[in-house]
Amino acid sequence: TKGRVVMPLEFRAGLADGCHVAPGLDRCIAVYPDDTFEEVRGRVTEAARRGTRQRNAARAFIGNSRRCKIDLQGRVAVPATLRELAGLDREVIVVGIDERIEIWDAIRWRELETIGLEDLATSPDLADLGII
Repeated sequence: TKGRVVMPLEFRAGLADGCHVAPGLDRCIAVYPDDTFEEVRGRVTEAARRGTRQRNAARAFIGNSRRCKIDLQGRVAVPATLRELAGLDREVIVVGIDERIEIWDAIRWRELETIGLEDLATSPDLADLGII
């Protein structure tokens, strides 16, 4: 597959002008439209001034981020280093989360989704907000 991931149709227009792939939270791959990535990178750079852990995280995030373009088949090339970091195998799940898209190994996503749905059903914070 050469590390290419097909983006769902609803995400493609937002990536048409270019995007960045980067390490995401909880060992996924984050995909940001270019303008959003610049905002996120600015926040990460600002946070790096707060201490060693933040600098290390900023180095990992910025140093492993790569600019990419969506191809004519709607695919984004994900570098091997990021695929390895996220433990991507053959099957992946692509989900939209706020300002970014996340690419997950399918097995890991299903495990986290189960936990997330349990948390959603039992979270008093969400009940207080009227979400559940």
